[in-house]
Amino acid sequence: MKGLYKSIIAVLSAVTLSVNMFIYSGAEEQAAVDVGTAKAAIVVECSTGQVLYEQNSHQKLPMASVTKLMSLLIFAEEISAGRLNFEDTVTCTAHANSMDGSVIWLETGEQMSAGDMLKSVVIASANDACVALAEHISGTEEAFVKRMNKRAAELGMSDTNYVNCVGFDDKEHYTTAYDTALLCAEISKYGCYDEFYQTRLDYVREGERQTQLLNTNKLMGHYDGLIGGKTGTTDLAGCCFAAWAKRGDMLTAAVELGCENGDERFDICEGLLDHAFARYEMFRPTVDSAELKPIIVENGVKKQVDVRVKKLTSAVIPKGGSKKAEYEYTLLESLDAPVQCGQTAGRMTVTLDGEEIFSGEIVTVSEVEELTVWKSILIILSRIFNL
Repeated sequence: MKGLYKSIIAVLSAVTLSVNMFIYSGAEEQAAVDVGTAKAAIVVECSTGQVLYEQNSHQKLPMASVTKLMSLLIFAEEISAGRLNFEDTVTCTAHANSMDGSVIWLETGEQMSAGDMLKSVVIASANDACVALAEHISGTEEAFVKRMNKRAAELGMSDTNYVNCVGFDDKEHYTTAYDTALLCAEISKYGCYDEFYQTRLDYVREGERQTQLLNTNKLMGHYDGLIGGKTGTTDLAGCCFAAWAKRGDMLTAAVELGCENGDERFDICEGLLDHAFARYEMFRPTVDSAELKPIIVENGVKKQVDVRVKKLTSAVIPKGGSKKAEYEYTLLESLDAPVQCGQTAGRMTVTLDGEEIFSGEIVTVSEVEELTVWKSILIILSRIFNL
């Protein structure tokens, strides 16, 4: 019995899958999506990392100010950790003052709240404010960029390298659409910029030096469920855009890099998001408790042990597929004592059109000790004397 049990457990363990591998192959089929002149494009479901459409998504390309999504992620993590507050005072250095392109004209030595600087970065893509914040956190932009690259590696952005925190063109400054989608999925976990993402026009400073902040994200207020996004444009990168939106349980991120027209980038990402929401849905398996019958325990102080599905995970499937999903429960007939809590006792699988979309371990919910001679005597005595 023990040999058979070990063999079955080995088979069950071998088919254990990671969350990102619960992928219905139909979701990988490339349907027609117009990506225009974009050099690369992708749309993913953020919680699963499941790719719903891609074109040249692993091609290394410049990213312009989409770079700032990584800067903003690190700023958000600092806020979450309590090391950066909107009320903090940030001083502009000579280096931050030297930034060109999109700026709020910070002067060397000028002080501004971190909140206003963050607002300037999110809404107006202000390069000087971004560098000032980076230096406030890490001392120098160079040190901050090292942190950006370290964070990228931690997120699995294996085809990304930063040499500055704002997105200036450099042959060693690159990313991919896929890596940027990973970044969008991570930054979408933070809500500290949500108000800024949805702001079309705002200002910093008062009086003669009041500076206008204009949001260039044309999907804002136009696309249903849009949460955030970041544009970027340089000579080398072309027109780039990344955006994420949520409808129901599905959070998707769309990225395009290198298209030729500033307006076209919004059409491309809108089409990618439409593709995701129109064709797919989130699937989370439900457990039929009647199928999870207690397992007999051989030679145990208890005759049986209850079981449960260890972990339920979601997957993206074609729309309407949830109603057609088929469930199968495979349980061992018995377990030999001693039984550990969380011990594998079977597997629950869900298939759609014959393909697996979920596979999860069924495990014991408690331990059962082995029934020894002394334990038998104690059990008998307790029953006799009603202990």
